[in-house]
Amino acid sequence: MTDETKPALRASDAEREQGITLLRDAVVEGRLTLEEFSDRVGKAQLARTEPELAALVADLPAQTVPPLPATPAVRHRAICSHLVRSGRWQLPEHSAFRSIFGTIDLDLRQATLHGEVIDVDVHNVFGTVTLIVPAGISVTVDGGGMFASEIIETPDTPPLPGSPKLRIHSSGPGGTLYVRSREQKRLQRRQ
Repeated sequence: MTDETKPALRASDAEREQGITLLRDAVVEGRLTLEEFSDRVGKAQLARTEPELAALVADLPAQTVPPLPATPAVRHRAICSHLVRSGRWQLPEHSAFRSIFGTIDLDLRQATLHGEVIDVDVHNVFGTVTLIVPAGISVTVDGGGMFASEIIETPDTPPLPGSPKLRIHSSGPGGTLYVRSREQKRLQRRQ
């Protein structure tokens, strides 16, 4: 039997875990978006052979790069205005968003997270803030405010092993916070 005709070796649970760890580190380093991470971890968990597993991490370094110094907190605001962040964008370990009679839409599905735990502070004064989160990550929401509403629809799938944790801290009176795992289509009636 020649090397070309040998069947591929089966991947072990330890090798799958090692691959998932490389993928998690790649998210923290900003090499993968959350959506790419979720997709690849799902495939890693289903990989049966070593070549299938190796293909998922082939474009990533085998060793992690030493962590960069902590990124300073980023602050954004919408005062009687509309702020939208979507597509590929960077979300540092700590971000603050302030809506005062405004609207903020944050689509995190293709965002690159810089850290294993990401804190997002949302101060909402009679505004609307919507966060769209990808499947496969851990999401927690705490806080709130007087006369405020929170509609939390976390992903149906449980967090993937080693996935980043997104902590949303909400405050402020009278605002509405939506946390969704998919984009809601808004129907507009034309009169």
